Amino acid sequence: MPSSRRRFVRTVAAGGGLTALSGCTSDPKPSTATPLPEPESNPAPATGDPITLSRDYRGSSKYDYYPDTSEVRRRTGYRKHVNESGTTKEPVYEREPASSWVTRVGGTVAGAEAMTTVRERLGVESLDNISRGIGYDDGEARRVMLGYEVWPNRSGETRTPSVEFEALVSAVPRTVTADFQFEATTLSATFHPVVEFRQMYRS
Repeated sequence: MPSSRRRFVRTVAAGGGLTALSGCTSDPKPSTATPLPEPESNPAPATGDPITLSRDYRGSSKYDYYPDTSEVRRRTGYRKHVNESGTTKEPVYEREPASSWVTRVGGTVAGAEAMTTVRERLGVESLDNISRGIGYDDGEARRVMLGYEVWPNRSGETRTPSVEFEALVSAVPRTVTADFQFEATTLSATFHPVVEFRQMYRS
């Protein structure tokens, strides 16, 4: 199991809160929902067949790679300069080290592709209550986390994803290899997805 990141089962009280009326406060009632059993391995490493993907940013006006500084720049707008010759526009960029960009943006792309693959493998149109995060580095490998969210309430009812946790783990690719093509080079990374079981309490 990945040593990663942090291991957490989030508890969220949706619709709860403190209400102040005429100088008095009422404390929210604690949830009486019965927690569902947590999987032994949580987060669980994905076990599905690997996939690969590529994105072509050659000629892109959004991203560009600069080999001299090993950074990726994203154009965010233009800065106007006015002089006696007229008005000129200078591009304004956000800059990020290439390794960081690949982990962050690449992980988002990898997570989206993993979700698409899961829908195809399980034959479902949507994956409600399953969320994907951005890529991150846990010190051992690049990862992207998918959240399997269950919502118990005080009435004893539980809203769950349409697929079982184990089925999701088996369908998510165990690795997603991504290639990002720029004019100067191709940046590559392999992500190791994990699936986290989360209980989100609601009223």
